[in-house]
Amino acid sequence: MAPLDSMFGMLDKIKSADISVYQQRCVAVRNRNASCMRCAQACTSGAISYDDNQLIIEPDKCIGCGTCATMCPTCALEAHRPNDAELQRAVLAAAQKNGGVAVIACRQIVDAAGNMLDASKVVAVECLGRIEESLITACAVAGVSKVMLVQGACAECDHAVGLETAQAVCDTANELLRVWDCPMRAKIADRFPRDVRAPEGRAYDEVRRNFFFKVKDESKRIASTVVDETLKEELGEKEPEEPRFIKVMDDGTLPHFIPDRRERLLDNLAALGEPSDELIDVRLWGHVVINPDICNSCRMCATFCPTGALRKFDEEDGTFGVDHYPGDCVKCRCCEDICPTTALKVYDEVLTVDILDGGVERNEMRKPDINYESPKKGMFAMRKLLGFDEVYER
Repeated sequence: MAPLDSMFGMLDKIKSADISVYQQRCVAVRNRNASCMRCAQACTSGAISYDDNQLIIEPDKCIGCGTCATMCPTCALEAHRPNDAELQRAVLAAAQKNGGVAVIACRQIVDAAGNMLDASKVVAVECLGRIEESLITACAVAGVSKVMLVQGACAECDHAVGLETAQAVCDTANELLRVWDCPMRAKIADRFPRDVRAPEGRAYDEVRRNFFFKVKDESKRIASTVVDETLKEELGEKEPEEPRFIKVMDDGTLPHFIPDRRERLLDNLAALGEPSDELIDVRLWGHVVINPDICNSCRMCATFCPTGALRKFDEEDGTFGVDHYPGDCVKCRCCEDICPTTALKVYDEVLTVDILDGGVERNEMRKPDINYESPKKGMFAMRKLLGFDEVYER
């Protein structure tokens, strides 16, 4: 077990053929005071967990369901087998076979259905927590009339938390589709629709072979991973190691990036047209408000923002502060966690017009008593704290 203040290197242990890890995207790696532990909260198998401020990684427990990747706000974790593109192609192909209705089901209920399903009309996943909003909105853009997520006996399942993730995703996707005036909806169902029943006379083994996402054989998964690692050792191949420290950019902030899933989601929403102008409360965006009376102008919020939703500005006339782009916010709440004066708050409601139009809110700040950009800021802070200038660095 490792404390949360030494996150770097821990997440890398979960890397496998099913999950890619990009540690430097993780807000808890970027700043140890960030409280985000959504991967651990969402993990369906206990492979990622935390207890008493200790992060626990047990890779042998990972079932490759991808639920952690769905909940990670910065896509520090990405799911494979299938990856997002493969899963989207399979879902759209199955929907076309099924009269425009996309049916996605968890492994448990697929096994229970046996030879009753037409595999060309159903896409099976290890857990419904694998599904996320860019996939559902892609279905809407493609003209799918309905997305059905068919659950098994989730209440008794060891991975029941995946259903909670799937419900949160459906709620967010449906709210977005509503304000974009799209009639398609996603829903969780307890049983398969009649249309996906298999033609009579087909053997169960044939049905299973036709599933896009076959039920995992854990021994084969582990064996293939061992073979891959052995081959790399034999050939002298090594994956490049991530640098231990993140290089700071010219403006003093850590590198920004917009997750690929967020880009695809925004593209899908743009393809659906213009939204109604209203406030919405969904899991994917947040609205940052900074109280100027409390703010000490350190701009640490912009320094550690992973996406650039908070960006520093410095004008020639001396005005400076932080610009906020709500459309780029992934609601990781890192800025809220690390603000030293609690001047910053992330609200759940955002304006729909800000999501696509790149709306920006300017937060001008007072000149700080301490130059937070200076390498001697520690000395200046101590002078202010002690109330005299006879404090020096060696």
